[in-house]
Amino acid sequence: MRVSEIILELSDIDQLLIAPNSLFYRKRMLTPDAEEVIIEEATMASSNDHIHLKIHMRKDEISRKDEISNAIHQHFTYRRKKSERQLQKVLQLGWQSLLISIVFLGILISLTLVVIKLLPEGGLSLTFREILIILGWVALWRPADRLLYEWRPFKREINLFRKLEQCKVEIVTGRI
Repeated sequence: MRVSEIILELSDIDQLLIAPNSLFYRKRMLTPDAEEVIIEEATMASSNDHIHLKIHMRKDEISRKDEISNAIHQHFTYRRKKSERQLQKVLQLGWQSLLISIVFLGILISLTLVVIKLLPEGGLSLTFREILIILGWVALWRPADRLLYEWRPFKREINLFRKLEQCKVEIVTGRI
């Protein structure tokens, strides 16, 4: 298994961690900038690679290496769980929408059959029939889109965040 290394060079721990008195502490423990850099770099790695996060910082802050490692892992565990909830929500909404669309399609098919029987064969009958058929296809479009495609970005995020929550974090001094 290959390893992709992400290197962060920090002059201050506040560039990486949110202060403990912050509203988001214990949920999102990384600063938005640090999170963005880590995610961006991890996204460029191959999907089969393990992530090794190497953080260069000042010698006086090396004593907080366990806190930093835990914060990174907790942060990406939180992000993974959030993406899992979003995925579940999208799939649930997709299946509910599909059920509603199928019922609606059944009603439209019934209306089409009624229009065919009540109206004489011709332009008006054909127009109503085609409108109802198109409306049925349109009703199925969004649930199909949701169930076929919309869930995929969340699945990719879950896999990425799982890799980041399990990544090796190494805190080293120097190079600053």
